[in-house]
Amino acid sequence: MDENKEPLSCVLYESPSVHGALIVQFDDGVEDHYHVAEACNIAAVINSVRRILSLPRSEIACEEMSEVLILRLDVLREYIRATVETSHKGSYSESEADKMIRRWAGFLKHPSDYVFAHRCLSSDGVTYEPPAIEIDCAFLTRWDSLKPRERDMMKADLKNQIVTVGLPAVDQLEAFLTSSAQHINDLIEANARHSVL
Repeated sequence: MDENKEPLSCVLYESPSVHGALIVQFDDGVEDHYHVAEACNIAAVINSVRRILSLPRSEIACEEMSEVLILRLDVLREYIRATVETSHKGSYSESEADKMIRRWAGFLKHPSDYVFAHRCLSSDGVTYEPPAIEIDCAFLTRWDSLKPRERDMMKADLKNQIVTVGLPAVDQLEAFLTSSAQHINDLIEANARHSVL
């Protein structure tokens, strides 16, 4: 957020040479400036995340809302990546926090690509025999490093196993938000430098 409590991404449209900026001049000489589409998309996702976080919380809806939040954060990651690559080709560098959100979104959207269970159990403190396989950040990082053949073997090993899911902790989500803000700040600074040249 900037000093006016606007999403930081809105500052993107203030750079005069930013990709997609639109200035309309009317017959009477009046000019109107419009947000660049990428900035509007990023701001819309930031506002939707804010709305999700402001919803009343309950024990029942907590898991489902956590999944929705992670998927919305992945949309934010995608918009930021696309904006950086469109404005400054090849300058997007995925942080560890960005990778974590990408991995979780992949798992939440396609759990059967990882395990044969289509609906995994939540971590609820129950002990299973044999022990449950936990899908957590460490598991997804390990999975991401495997070759396709190794993934197939691991998936076969997990067949018919009890699987629990340990969603990212608050500090991991905060690290992603910090990373996103840094990407946007870098983009704003790059656009400002470009407009001076």
